[in-house]
Amino acid sequence: MMNFSRRSTLGFMAAAGSALVVAPLPAFAEEELYVPTRYENFKRGDIHSLDPATRGFVIVWPDAGRVKLKASDLVVKTTSGYAGNAYSELKDGQTVDVHWYDYLDFLITKTTPEATARAKAMVAQGARIERLPGSEHAIRLFSMAGMVTKTDPDHGAVYIINASGGEPDKPSPDSGEVIQLPQIKSEQGLAALKALKPGDLLTTVFSVQTAVKVAIIR
Repeated sequence: MMNFSRRSTLGFMAAAGSALVVAPLPAFAEEELYVPTRYENFKRGDIHSLDPATRGFVIVWPDAGRVKLKASDLVVKTTSGYAGNAYSELKDGQTVDVHWYDYLDFLITKTTPEATARAKAMVAQGARIERLPGSEHAIRLFSMAGMVTKTDPDHGAVYIINASGGEPDKPSPDSGEVIQLPQIKSEQGLAALKALKPGDLLTTVFSVQTAVKVAIIR
């Protein structure tokens, strides 16, 4: 999610009847990148495995199966408010309550040199959580690009022949592999999706599935 009111020189620009394009700029200043609090999820599940090298963990939700999350730097020991635990306290088999954010699209646009540069700058910057002080760069971003093979605007879905990019700390898809990108949810992303067609070259930026608070139940 981007705050366009503060960065009017950067953003999506829609021409009537055409796809969204990126305003070309000689350099990219930091944008106001944030995840709206309305996208926060809360679930209880069991820790299946941990990856301390990446602060990752796999959790099993009773209603949704396994999900691999990244523990942000906000996952620390807290005693005030809603108590939480540090990542170092987590162990396989524990039942935990997790506040987390799913994938969210930050850039959905046709590929141009400017779009590629902008995506790279966004990934390097990362995102914060709306109205949460101290959360700057807490949400990691990643980029994927390729040729569109199929779109489903009603469900926020797009398939591409992968050309480059991938989620950090996960095996990258093979070049030429057809993959479904994470669901597109933002208003700007859905508007851009409606303008895409098979054969278009697409550049995207998404946030990583991220835990911001974890509380051990047992």
